[in-house]
Amino acid sequence: MKPSLAHRLDFFRYGPSGRRFEFARKVAEAVRENPAPDSARYFDVGEFKSFEQFEIKYRQLAEELGHPGKIPAPGEMDFLHAMVDLDDVRYPGGIGSRDYFFLTALVSILAPRRVIEIGTLTGFSTAIIAAAIYRQHGAGLPPGRDGVTVETIDSHTHCSIDQTRPIGFEIPDLIPDLVSTVRVHTGRESDLVHEIASPGEFGLAFIDADHRHPWPLLDVLRLAPYLERGGWILLHDIQLGTYGQAERDAGKQLEGGTPYGAEWLFDRWPFRKIRSFHIGAIELPPRKDALIPFALTLMNEPFELTGKAANRIRRAIYQTFAGLV
Repeated sequence: MKPSLAHRLDFFRYGPSGRRFEFARKVAEAVRENPAPDSARYFDVGEFKSFEQFEIKYRQLAEELGHPGKIPAPGEMDFLHAMVDLDDVRYPGGIGSRDYFFLTALVSILAPRRVIEIGTLTGFSTAIIAAAIYRQHGAGLPPGRDGVTVETIDSHTHCSIDQTRPIGFEIPDLIPDLVSTVRVHTGRESDLVHEIASPGEFGLAFIDADHRHPWPLLDVLRLAPYLERGGWILLHDIQLGTYGQAERDAGKQLEGGTPYGAEWLFDRWPFRKIRSFHIGAIELPPRKDALIPFALTLMNEPFELTGKAANRIRRAIYQTFAGLV
């Protein structure tokens, strides 16, 4: 991909003060040197519809991820049974069982020691992740970062589905013995990552926040430098836009928007990826500067933000390139 004149001007305009020429040169080089791969490795593991399917698909996913023969950890199925028993009384807006079965399996198989989550809401998915990490490592985790294995960030301070409750309020109820392994950050965006982590620190990320394009892209670019080489990022609601359009075409009235941001990002991801129902997992390329031409291409899709918000996000995306070159 050859950077256009407009791109070059934007590289300079949004570059770090004092070294804009150097920044523009490095970004232009990254664009030229990272053509999109001809084909990406894509695996659809399908839906986790039952406990029986969980064990079958766990083995399939383990094989795909290079861990053949791995099986669920002791206590994994018991924990999932307990979560399913709560489905009828859970707060709306969280991930469903098909999604948290896949989330559990992926965390269990990859066994990361540190995970970052963008979009906490009630903290249900946070608890799922923290519990899966503990079942893999137990007390064997290093004491660094005060024993925190999951850093979860939310731009709000109170839950949008219940303004009387704080962000992450379900965590103490779901994993009372593991509360100390989770740190909740409220009123902040994904750029907080540079204050709480070092480059290459996280093994996995989960993004379930603002789905309006290009917010998911910005979150991915902000997190990428802080994920280990070949790290994975999970994206929720990768069919939300298509689902919403189908419902509207059928004459149904929907509350809230059904943006395409996560869907476009996953569908156009040119590197390795895995799909399961509403969640997609994308693997970072060996060279993280390869994300720059992908980002420029995806930014050609119409923004689902307007006015000052769109301009702010565009600027923020260009500024993330400094951490990729």
